[in-house]
Amino acid sequence: MKSKIFMLISLICIIGLVNAAEYTVWLHSIDIDVDPVGNATIIEKYHLFFSGDEAKINFRQTSITLGSDLDKWSEFDTLFAPTIGPDKIINGAISYSEGEANYLEIKYNLAESLMSKGKETSYSEEYNIKATYFNKLYQSGLWVVPDNTRLTINLPPGAELVENVSPQATVTQNSTRKIITWNGHTSANKLTIKYIVWKKINPIIDLNELSNFLFRTNEGLTIIGLIIVCIGVIFWKRHYFSAKIEKFVEENTLFEED
Repeated sequence: MKSKIFMLISLICIIGLVNAAEYTVWLHSIDIDVDPVGNATIIEKYHLFFSGDEAKINFRQTSITLGSDLDKWSEFDTLFAPTIGPDKIINGAISYSEGEANYLEIKYNLAESLMSKGKETSYSEEYNIKATYFNKLYQSGLWVVPDNTRLTINLPPGAELVENVSPQATVTQNSTRKIITWNGHTSANKLTIKYIVWKKINPIIDLNELSNFLFRTNEGLTIIGLIIVCIGVIFWKRHYFSAKIEKFVEENTLFEED
């Protein structure tokens, strides 16, 4: 009996918190940072507008009560849950920031890579976005970035797009990184991003191997000795060689007569 009463009181408190919050999300930003092998770090921010100071105080108290538990936040409001990827995420964290900008932030990594590896050559690797990881944006046969939503994908340094992005997006450049941005409302019947990453080409000469050969083998030491002797001879005979060069220049220089 006591346990039922406790559950009822808890439910009433939660409902009271929801009703007292009186907030709206005026911008939901999703920023995805992709590394060279297709893994992703994702930061989602729910930018909040409150109806008044009391509503802000109530939400602040809610954030203290719920803490950093993602499950509790999604129970409080189903909107406050990771948007990208399958159910399994890692390093999940949630926090509330209050000030001139009031927002709830969710940061997490995906247990598997966001990008699938395609064709590979000696010089490049191709990657494609896993559209199924965006299933929460799939509505009635369309991939939809809703109103008041900004979705940004930062491709790895040096990545080059090999076909048009769908849905149509804004593509900008920041240093060596391409940034794909969708501002809702936008939609398309397919979700595609395909790009290539250039491989680092190893130098033809391995400097460590060359150093070991020159200084740790008899043949290498012999070569170093010969180089030192040649430099010594050139330095000793420098005046002789200088005179020869000057004489050669004089004999092979044509002077025009006035």
